[in-house]
Amino acid sequence: MKFWRMRLRCGFAKNGGEDMWPACAKHRVAAITYDGVHNVDLRPFSRRIPPPLWNKVRGGKGSLAHFAWDIVGGDKIFVADSSSGQIVGAGYVSAPFDSIAYRFDPHSPIRPKDSQRWCHLIDVDWDSTFTSSRYSSPRAPMQTVLELNPGEVKEYERSSRQQGHRNSGLGDEQIEQTLLAEDAYSRYTPAAMRTITRKHVALSNSFCKWFRSSFGISVSQEARQIDAVFKTKKAQFLVEFKIAYQGDTRRAIREAMGQLLEYNHYPPRATCDHWLLILDEEPNQDDIAYVRILMKRYSLPLNLGWEQESGFVFIDPLRV
Repeated sequence: MKFWRMRLRCGFAKNGGEDMWPACAKHRVAAITYDGVHNVDLRPFSRRIPPPLWNKVRGGKGSLAHFAWDIVGGDKIFVADSSSGQIVGAGYVSAPFDSIAYRFDPHSPIRPKDSQRWCHLIDVDWDSTFTSSRYSSPRAPMQTVLELNPGEVKEYERSSRQQGHRNSGLGDEQIEQTLLAEDAYSRYTPAAMRTITRKHVALSNSFCKWFRSSFGISVSQEARQIDAVFKTKKAQFLVEFKIAYQGDTRRAIREAMGQLLEYNHYPPRATCDHWLLILDEEPNQDDIAYVRILMKRYSLPLNLGWEQESGFVFIDPLRV
């Protein structure tokens, strides 16, 4: 999952360029265009085999390449407005998870006044609860499509939440207390939950396929294809899949531990012999140290794993 900052304005704000964000929000898309390829479907092309007249895309090749060939289903887009200096919108790319999201529509509804249609589109599940807020010292301020780093994502999210609480009449001290409480408990928007659920299903399916191929054992996927169980001749395993939302593996582990304890001990549950906590992203060294402390201090039958390109790896060998 990647995060992107995108500008949706026809020309420069200082020159009176038309803001296309309202139209994009209405039609639930992100849109882009550049002279030379405004009417060219980019799906058959790539960076290695660019379309004709690609050299006429002056100063925008990187942004257009990101838009057409890099953004996939499940990614998140933040909309920046250079006129107000605010992040004015956010949403999740609604294409199938991990599939290229770009599409070409010669009848696109996004059309500035006195200009050609913006035919390069991406469908987006815009978050109606997102509150516009200012952001500081933007990196690459002139770039139309920019991949964000984790610090920028956290800044945008936190600034939006701060402004939302400020709009509700809270003072600065109350806002900070509220943000601390929200950080302690998961707070996902409906749009975020839809993406997380899709990634849960993909992670579960990927693990089951890999496990069956590696060990010849079928895994039973439980409700909504999120959790899984399997038995061997020696033991019963419980698997908890967790998505590290915005790369936050610490929070994912925190939430998963509560679920694993409940699934194994809350009446009338029966305790499984082994607990597998599987993330969609690689944990850091502090995460691994924390899990090892839990395993040793409380004698938990726990193992932490995560997905890589070649399959799944665990902090301890997986013995089945």
